[in-house]
Amino acid sequence: MRLTDSRSRRLTPVRRGPGGLLRVCVHPAPAGRHDLLGDLRAMLVADVLFRIAELEDLQVITGHVERALPEERARALTGAAGRLGIHPPAVRTPDATVSAPFGGPVDVHVLAPSAAPPPTEDGLLVVVGPAQPPGGTDTPAADGADPSALRLALLALPYALPARITEAALAEAGATLGRWRGRVAAWADAPSRPMHADTVRRLGAAYDDDLDTPAVLEALRRLEDDPDVPDGAKFETFAYADRVLSLELPSEIGRV
Repeated sequence: MRLTDSRSRRLTPVRRGPGGLLRVCVHPAPAGRHDLLGDLRAMLVADVLFRIAELEDLQVITGHVERALPEERARALTGAAGRLGIHPPAVRTPDATVSAPFGGPVDVHVLAPSAAPPPTEDGLLVVVGPAQPPGGTDTPAADGADPSALRLALLALPYALPARITEAALAEAGATLGRWRGRVAAWADAPSRPMHADTVRRLGAAYDDDLDTPAVLEALRRLEDDPDVPDGAKFETFAYADRVLSLELPSEIGRV
């Protein structure tokens, strides 16, 4: 896997520790600056890294640099991350330059838009682009909206570029989710087939190329409409992709 290191501005292979161990640390906005969606976007990048590494049977340790937050803000961030299907950090530390909590040097530092880079030279430095929620408020999604729609809307954009999440973008993401969940449920009744090899190859290449999740979604759209691929193969491939995307695509299976 290669990520763009903000120090060199080059695609750089992700270093892994002994035994394939991957250590990832999220750096949120500094104390006194509230950027809920920016922090969530950084946590989402770390979550995608976590899921890809798990898919490859690697061990992953994710961490979060702690900062002083009002209790209400801290609860809002934790709750929003949980609703987006983001794994909670295994390590919480006031200083990511201290390797002891991670069992060694951090391999990937993921910085929220306004976060300061750590002084250490260890690991790749991945900077997430700023994200503007609907209406420019601090609320990442409309009340009652499917949290997975926000996750999909963020995954549909390159993580390093600015993202403006509009109500229209959330509505489009919600419509895509509804369609895909319905089709996955229908495909589940088809005879089982192996995953579509070409799509699986495209997914792997996209993940390895700077977490190109927009390319992943495009590959799934192409597969969805391919009349030459059996429904059973589509089901297996979409279910496989959801192990990283975590959009609850099989959630409609068995529902009347």
